[in-house]
Amino acid sequence: MILDELNSEQLEVVQSNRNLLLTACPGSGKTRVIINKIAHELSLMKSESKRKILTLTFTNRASDEITRRLNRLGVLTSEVWSGTIHSFCMEWIIKPYAGYLDELRNGFTIVDEKYISSRITELKEEHNIGFFDNVNMKIERNGEYSCTNVSYIPFLDNYYNGLKESKMIDFELLLHYSNKLLARYPKISNSLAKIFKYILVDEFQDTQDIQYSIISHIIKNSDDNSNVIFVGDIDQAIYTSLGGVAMNFEELKVEIDDSNMESKTLTGNYRSAQRIIDFYSHFQSNELQIQSEANIPDESTLISLNRNISKEQIPNEIARLIQFNLNNGIPESEICVLVPQWWLITSITRRLRQLLPEVNFDASGITPMSQIRENFWYKVGRLFLTEPLPKMYSARYKWAEEIIELFKLQTNRDMLDTPKPEKILLRIINSINPNKTEGIEYLAECFDELLSELNIDLSFFPDLVSSKEIYFETIETRLQDETYDVPTDTESFKKFYRENSGIVINTCVGVKGEEFETVISYGLLYGYVPHWNEIYNGNPDSASKKLLYVICSRAKRNLHLIAETGRQTRRGVELGINRHLGEVEFDYDDI
Repeated sequence: MILDELNSEQLEVVQSNRNLLLTACPGSGKTRVIINKIAHELSLMKSESKRKILTLTFTNRASDEITRRLNRLGVLTSEVWSGTIHSFCMEWIIKPYAGYLDELRNGFTIVDEKYISSRITELKEEHNIGFFDNVNMKIERNGEYSCTNVSYIPFLDNYYNGLKESKMIDFELLLHYSNKLLARYPKISNSLAKIFKYILVDEFQDTQDIQYSIISHIIKNSDDNSNVIFVGDIDQAIYTSLGGVAMNFEELKVEIDDSNMESKTLTGNYRSAQRIIDFYSHFQSNELQIQSEANIPDESTLISLNRNISKEQIPNEIARLIQFNLNNGIPESEICVLVPQWWLITSITRRLRQLLPEVNFDASGITPMSQIRENFWYKVGRLFLTEPLPKMYSARYKWAEEIIELFKLQTNRDMLDTPKPEKILLRIINSINPNKTEGIEYLAECFDELLSELNIDLSFFPDLVSSKEIYFETIETRLQDETYDVPTDTESFKKFYRENSGIVINTCVGVKGEEFETVISYGLLYGYVPHWNEIYNGNPDSASKKLLYVICSRAKRNLHLIAETGRQTRRGVELGINRHLGEVEFDYDDI
């Protein structure tokens, strides 16, 4: 931690000892402040203290970035827990206290996206709901459905009753049961508060109401021994249609029952050239004047808008823009291709790899591996697919801890009866490397060899058998789905887990909080930005501006925007450029 490198606004936040709302504009050093806040608080804790800092992030990528920065700063990550609130609820609430709830005490299985998707499709047909009709699946803090359309209630009852009867829980039930445990047993909240001295909530503006409730229970029952910092920017609240709630300062004070809570703001932008800032200010809703503190001359920036190219030409145009930036000295890891919807990623990644075979791409967002990180085999597979490099040791050691803990939870026995089992497990996994070129075959043999080395007969543990089936079924389903179009070989599987492996291809949700020298974004059409769900059921003007604000504010120096032609609705109506983008009067560059 180097406090003299912080400006006065940042320093005030780091040294504050109160509950806090921190509004941080793009590029204002938010992550730097979080890292230094963590380091500062750890330095104030007694050396014999076993308390930790809890950092709740919106994405796993953001959590990984915090861990990497802490490692570079020399901070012991064993004293910090960082991850999404779903991961936190599973590890710190559901696992240790499941026995307190009738719904969980006899065991449960976390269902993955494949099961959820297929089950929802089946029930929509059964209840005569359109395939593309959006049904709000959220559960409120009081246990009631968030959905206000009463015609969907039988569908929701059928879905959730089916999960409960099968002893399954999805992400929504995970939050519901966690909140229920904290509300029913305040001692659980108090115990968590004794563990976590500080809770840092990143991207708070996209937090669900029930998630605020979970955090509130811990703070209210902390006996004033824990503090919370909410960090974010209401202009970047892009999760509203999916349940995100951007509470204001007064609402947050009531939520955590603290009338003395502070509000602070980070205003300078250390990321982008002023020309970039001036452009995305067209989509800003607050009156904050953002001033660039970055040493980037406006004349060295490029901002382009292409609204004449057809959808068929998109891969070639993006390949051209990528090559143009590479030729101008922009590193691969500083280029990002952003899209508003996942399916746009899957339709272009393979084509870009063909057009630019010498260029590395990081499209980890479309990994065929199960996205339910609490699946035991997902955690095991992740270790087999990451190289045992020195810079990865801390992360892999933590994953080994998680595997050992989850194995004991699901089997009621130790995986390894030895001191420091994490090191032994890593040693065994590092020694296993089957000669299989296909990813599924490679993982299957890795798992078999590991079980053999550990002398584990899987037939005695039906929960592990079930989660293994789910893991491989999800991979096979994605590999067979033409919309994903992902490679099947072992080397490609490993690439999905490599850090900073090339040009990032992701959605604007997936890279929230990140920054790149060059951002290329396409699909900027009305119906994609914002999504039809927001157009029909939400506030489309607000959603439109927020999405454009997030997309454009990722760029430091170059911004290439594309609103292609030829996209149509299911009824054959051609989609046009996003209205707010189309209305901007700007002196764009020709490239």
